[in-house]
Amino acid sequence: MSAGSFAQHIRWSLGALRRHPLTRATDRLEAVIFLLLFTATLLAIPFAAHVGDQAYESTMSFVREETQNRHSVEAQVLTGTPAPTDFGAPLYVEAKWTEGTQERTERIVSPGPVPTGEKITVWLDTTGKVVSAPLRPSDASVNATSAGWSVWLLAAVFCGLVGLAVRRALDRVRSRSWDRAHQLFAYGDDGWADRRG
Repeated sequence: MSAGSFAQHIRWSLGALRRHPLTRATDRLEAVIFLLLFTATLLAIPFAAHVGDQAYESTMSFVREETQNRHSVEAQVLTGTPAPTDFGAPLYVEAKWTEGTQERTERIVSPGPVPTGEKITVWLDTTGKVVSAPLRPSDASVNATSAGWSVWLLAAVFCGLVGLAVRRALDRVRSRSWDRAHQLFAYGDDGWADRRG
C-alpha cells in the first residue's frame, strides 16, 4: 500500500465513522478495526525502541566483559594463504608472536588471504587462548537497531495480516448482503419483476 492510498484509507475510515445513511455497519466496523490496528502499529514504536535499548545494554555488557578479558598481540605470518577457492571455508595461517618472554607459533584462522611475512593482529584471552576480536560499541548499535526494527516490522506485518483477514471477511458479508438485496429486488412483491420470468 502506497503512502497516498494509505492516507486515503485513513480519510475513508474517519469518514465511515460519521453518521451517513449510505454507510453500512460493516463499513463502520472495518473503519474501527483499521484505526485500532493503525494505532497498534504506532504504539509498537516505543515498545520496539525499548527492545532496542535492552539489546544495546545486553551487547554492551559483552563488549565491556570482552574488552577486559581479551588483549591483542602482533604476529608475523610464517606460512601465507593462497587465494581462497571455497569462500565458505575458513583460511588458516601459521603465525608467530611473542607474549611476554615466551615465543609462540600456532595455526590460527586468518581474517583473509595474507602473504608470508605479513603482520596480523591476534587476540588472546586471559589464559592465552586464541579468540576472536572483542565486540565493539558499533556492534551494540547494529544489534539494537536490528532488534528494534525486527520487533516493529513483526507488529506491523501482524496488524496488516489481521486487517486483510478482517476486510476479506467483511467483503464476504457485504457480498452476501448484495445478493440478498438483488433477490429481493428481482423476486419481491413490488411489481418490478415477474416471478415466472
